[in-house]
Amino acid sequence: MRKKIGVIINYLYEGYQLKVLSGILNTARNYNTDVLVFVGGNLNSDIENIQRNKIYKLITSKNVDGLIILGLVLGYNIPKEKIIQFYKNFVDIPTVSIGIKVKNFPSIITDNSKGFISLLNHLVKDHKYKNFAFVTGPLNNDEAKERYEIFLRVMGENHMEVSSDYIYYGDFSKISGINAVKAFLDERKLKLPDVIVFSNDIMAIGGIEELKRRNIKIPEEIAITGFDNIEESYSITPSLTTVDQPLYKLGETALETCLSLTLGEKTREDVILPTKLIIRESCGHKEGTVNIYFPEKEKVKNISEIRKLKKDFLELLEKDLKDKKNYQLPSEIYDFFFTSLFENNQVFLNKICEYLEKEEPETIEELKEITSSLYLFVQIYLEEDLKKTAENLILTAEKIIKAYSEKLLRYEKFKINEETELLGYVGSDLLSSFRMEDILERISIRLPELNINTFYLISTDENLEKRKLIFARLKDRIVQEEISFNSNEIIPQKLYPKERTTLIIKPLYFQESFFGYIVFEYGPKRGVIYEILRSQISAAIQGAKLFEELNQLAITDPLTKLPNRRYIEAEFQKEIERSKRYSSPLSVMVLDLDNFKIINDTFGHQYGDGVLKKIAENLRKYCRKVDIVGRFGGDEFVIILPETNLEKSIKVADKIIKNLEKMNITLPNGEKVYISVSIGIASYPETTKDPEKLLSLADIAMYNAKKLGGKQYSVASF
Repeated sequence: MRKKIGVIINYLYEGYQLKVLSGILNTARNYNTDVLVFVGGNLNSDIENIQRNKIYKLITSKNVDGLIILGLVLGYNIPKEKIIQFYKNFVDIPTVSIGIKVKNFPSIITDNSKGFISLLNHLVKDHKYKNFAFVTGPLNNDEAKERYEIFLRVMGENHMEVSSDYIYYGDFSKISGINAVKAFLDERKLKLPDVIVFSNDIMAIGGIEELKRRNIKIPEEIAITGFDNIEESYSITPSLTTVDQPLYKLGETALETCLSLTLGEKTREDVILPTKLIIRESCGHKEGTVNIYFPEKEKVKNISEIRKLKKDFLELLEKDLKDKKNYQLPSEIYDFFFTSLFENNQVFLNKICEYLEKEEPETIEELKEITSSLYLFVQIYLEEDLKKTAENLILTAEKIIKAYSEKLLRYEKFKINEETELLGYVGSDLLSSFRMEDILERISIRLPELNINTFYLISTDENLEKRKLIFARLKDRIVQEEISFNSNEIIPQKLYPKERTTLIIKPLYFQESFFGYIVFEYGPKRGVIYEILRSQISAAIQGAKLFEELNQLAITDPLTKLPNRRYIEAEFQKEIERSKRYSSPLSVMVLDLDNFKIINDTFGHQYGDGVLKKIAENLRKYCRKVDIVGRFGGDEFVIILPETNLEKSIKVADKIIKNLEKMNITLPNGEKVYISVSIGIASYPETTKDPEKLLSLADIAMYNAKKLGGKQYSVASF
């Protein structure tokens, strides 16, 4: 049986989360493992996150074999003690932590210090920058705190004082990067620093966009750096100098560690992955403009000496090759590069193009890292005459890689526009749907257009204990029957995919109203699509509920909660049409309480209202589910009896009269009053050949019963 690994993650539209998740999902595919991604919120207590985080209650040892928690992003703005408390909810499940060290849980973390120190030294020693600004992450986050401490330490070691005015306390979000620039330049009215060091790429990208909006040139007027090396850091202009966190590797290692735990194998308590400096344009790096420091090594002069240094290159690359899909790639590129360099041919560039034409994002990303490491390698080992030629060759390769990346980016933008348009259609369809049946029909048509061919809609109570499948689409099969299922299952077991799968599980809620959750089979890789769909479907469900409530208010008697006159008349017309179409009998009864006016006049309308409520409750008990019982006005009630002839309707009337006789009402003065009713009956086709007259004939018959003394029924006559 395939293993099921759960993943707890807060959002799917940030670069960090998506890159880590891609490492998990691709590795799971290699191990034929199912992944269930529970997308909630941050571990804080605002209403939005309380609703989102209910999704975590689904997770038990009965529905996942192992669990991976992205603790760093889940708890980025709360004390670590609360994060640890959250982990304790899953002590009975083999669990791996990503990004944060938690006792008794194997943790996959990164060494922030090496890469970040290299970045800061590059800015200080190579670029000779003097005036620094720094944007922190949330300081109750371990990584953010560590980066801030490293920044202050490196500044101190270089005898550089950074005024508190040039420190902005951010929260890792893009808007935080934008606000940092506004704070420095508008609120504090500071002189433009030489460089702003952001604690992550998302904030740096926000800062770059705000500086561009002000027509401040990067890196000519100010340098910018980030941390994480997310995909956008390479594609933005200028490309972002950053520190590479091996995000894909974090996910890959976490999945493998988790699988080992599920098999009862021993694992390392902590796995620490290295970070490294990635030099790009935003720091001011241009060929020949920066005197970068490299360690002194004996220079090589020929290809035979170069071949002996391949191991040094691979160590410089800091890759664990046996765990990579393209584990031979760095070695091959190394050989082709130096063959081209010494033999003056195009084999290196041709090979780069050959790899790029496969259009595999992981390969393209690895080529970027390899060429970056080649640049460092030639600085260390090549003599000046060879170095210049090697740098030009690397620069050409980087331009080719960037051109391919931009081509893929253009296609990605095309796909994004296409998906955005489709999401617009989904939103438009759902906005114009006011009934659940219509909502389900529209999403069953629209989601496959987004390459989501399987999904499940589940309704639950607030605690997610009572679960009911409302609707499902399983590729080409539609399941419309409502299925209640075990609270240890995410979806009904009989509907679980037979083939290996990745499921995205998201809560459905609108403000303080919680509806349940939706399960998508993983299709489009843009995580924001699932969040938009979650929001659209939640809003549509809320709209349908409000529409139903308004509709109920319009057709329900507010006192007795029975259908009102408007509803009765509408349903009466439907039953007439049905009776004519199928030549089936139809009966109507009109009931009026005997001497009810005396109760109202003596004890007041409030007491009389209580009597009417009790009568309504009892009338509903005496009728079938298909019968329509309603309040017509005052103390008058109507019962429509589909497929009921005169004989059967008389039996119903007789039962009502006898049962109401047994019901006594205690008056405020202590006396007991027994309730009686007068009932008029009309039946089609026995008492009239025109079913349209049933209601009026039953009303006449009711008054006839009253004239006869009440507490009886009367049948309408022709």
